[in-house]
Amino acid sequence: MNIVSYALKVLVPKARAFEEATKNPIKAQKKVLFEFLARNQKTEYGLKYNFSKIKSIDEYQEAVPLNDYETLSTYIEKMTKGQSDILTIDKPILFGATSGTTGRPKFIPVTKYSRVKKADVMDLWIYYISRDHPEIFDGKILAIVSPEIEGHTESGIPYGAESGHGYKNLPDIVKTLYALPYQVFEITDYNARYYAALRIGLEQNVTTLATMNPSTIILLCDKINKLKQDIIVDIEKGTLNKDLDIHDNIRKVIEKSLKPNPKRADELRAILKERKELLPKYFWPDLALIECWKGGTVGLYLREFPRYFGNVPIRDFGYLSSEARSSIPISDEGAGGVLAVNANFYEFIPREDMGKPEKRTFLCDQLEKGEEYFIILTTPGGLYRYNIDDLIRVDGFFNKTPVIEFVQKGLGVTSVTGEKLYESQVVQAVNRAVEQHKLFVEFFTTSIQLGKIPRYVFLVEFTKNQILVQSGTAMLAQANQTPNNVLALLQQ
Repeated sequence: MNIVSYALKVLVPKARAFEEATKNPIKAQKKVLFEFLARNQKTEYGLKYNFSKIKSIDEYQEAVPLNDYETLSTYIEKMTKGQSDILTIDKPILFGATSGTTGRPKFIPVTKYSRVKKADVMDLWIYYISRDHPEIFDGKILAIVSPEIEGHTESGIPYGAESGHGYKNLPDIVKTLYALPYQVFEITDYNARYYAALRIGLEQNVTTLATMNPSTIILLCDKINKLKQDIIVDIEKGTLNKDLDIHDNIRKVIEKSLKPNPKRADELRAILKERKELLPKYFWPDLALIECWKGGTVGLYLREFPRYFGNVPIRDFGYLSSEARSSIPISDEGAGGVLAVNANFYEFIPREDMGKPEKRTFLCDQLEKGEEYFIILTTPGGLYRYNIDDLIRVDGFFNKTPVIEFVQKGLGVTSVTGEKLYESQVVQAVNRAVEQHKLFVEFFTTSIQLGKIPRYVFLVEFTKNQILVQSGTAMLAQANQTPNNVLALLQQ
């Protein structure tokens, strides 16, 4: 039995149970919520808010306040110091480190229990990919993750990236599917890390490319032509460039797996001679799927993919963060994923209500297609009614469960003269301009320039020739106008 048949056979029961739950999502949501409350009723937080007396969703919402990281930070700090039974009865085995708005990193508790819940969602994601793209297992998976351990709390609990932990602790049989050894991600110098990933990856038959942010993929592709000659020499000789800033212990582990491969080096030289450039669509001809985020503000990066990869399909990773994994894309279309109703408990606040003293709060069966909401999480890791400050949009429904897509981080709105210009609207406008004028934009930002007549100013970095830059500058100069004019442009 090959790995695809095995994966489908093992995961079919989970997929069937999930799809059944989507027919009655509130039933599934109640089960999840009361499992969390019962499990943690004797914690410091559970005792403070009388978890044991809560008998309905309404009572939960009345008893427990809306939270953010700051309101829970005192509890989390106790957990970092090694205190038990604070937010959960489960001891944290890792803190997911993520950037905070105040400059201090946020530490998100990860427990064995919460990891199992996240893994269940990951299993479903793998099931739908295996069902739709069995050919990805014919070669290697080139995945890019962050290092597992960035440091330790004062009580000795590690903090870092869950993605790194998961990669490092893959079962041995599964590790053989991956192109890169985990030690590559422990290289602290970013240039050296990217070089090592490309040097190892270009030697292999990669059939799927996976990393959260498509900008990472574009960065890798951009580096290939700069590094190609050194990489080909390394592949030919079975070496890893000695000039790279790589710790000796890491270098030794990586170099153990390297062998001279003059045949592959000749193949790459032949591609370069014929095509004049090394692109993934030439040296990874069997690439069958790219896995990365597709929603929010990443559209400009995705527009560059056809140049590097041709028409390879792209599957969104789903709405996920250090705090929770919350959706499951079940097709390559769009960026939406089915709400993971068995994994976390969700509430939703309409976008227009977030700045108001009185906020309407909806459950997943009350959402409307096309509307945008801030998502509020209750997670198995001990976050209760947690405002993660993410805006999502409802793309549709799978059975009776919403299909959600990430829109933007935070409210991201400016209002100079009452126009209420949202970040997502600016992104949509730039995307339309890029498509209409055939531009290649590497980076853009916009800001308010105050004066007698305030206006929005766009700063744009282009990736192509001066003709396109001039065209783009003329086009974007239109948006160098007053707020009301910007709104008119956005509506075009």
